Amino acid sequence: MCRRCDGLESMLDRAIGLAGLALTIIGVVMVTLFPIIDRKLAWAGFIFGLILLGTSVGIALMPEGQAQSPPAVYQGPGSAYSSGQQGGITAGTVNIAPPRAAFSPQVGNDLLAHMPSRKSVVLNTVGGDADQKVGDDVQQFLEGNGYSVQRRSIGMMAPPPDHPFSFSDNPNTYVITVAPSAH
Repeated sequence: MCRRCDGLESMLDRAIGLAGLALTIIGVVMVTLFPIIDRKLAWAGFIFGLILLGTSVGIALMPEGQAQSPPAVYQGPGSAYSSGQQGGITAGTVNIAPPRAAFSPQVGNDLLAHMPSRKSVVLNTVGGDADQKVGDDVQQFLEGNGYSVQRRSIGMMAPPPDHPFSFSDNPNTYVITVAPSAH
């Protein structure tokens, strides 16, 4: 169990024990000093005090329960890990999401294979600064291969893109959506 729980359990044990002891003493004192008081009431207090005292002793003598061990999470690419140490979870890497997609010459060549004619390109880049940098790489690649690129930087898109790189062949333009954080 946790240290705080152990402290609470021992405080509860002491409180029950003190209450039982106090009621036992009060019951005995009432019977001897105040003979006018109904004896049944005094004996009821005495018996209730003994029950509380017995409960306190029972709690003190019970075996401690087994604390639940922390979950085991194993390290992998882009994941966290945990050790089963007493005292909590230690995390390795904080990033649990899959890594951001990067633009590579292979991705560029795949795009060019879908773009046989020299239409203009509308490049939509979705995401934050790191995602926009991937969009910069795509734009430089396309301009380096002779395409006219009109760029639109979008922070968020609804619905969000399903893939990091999407391609659409419209009658007058190619539309490429780059969302490196999409999964």
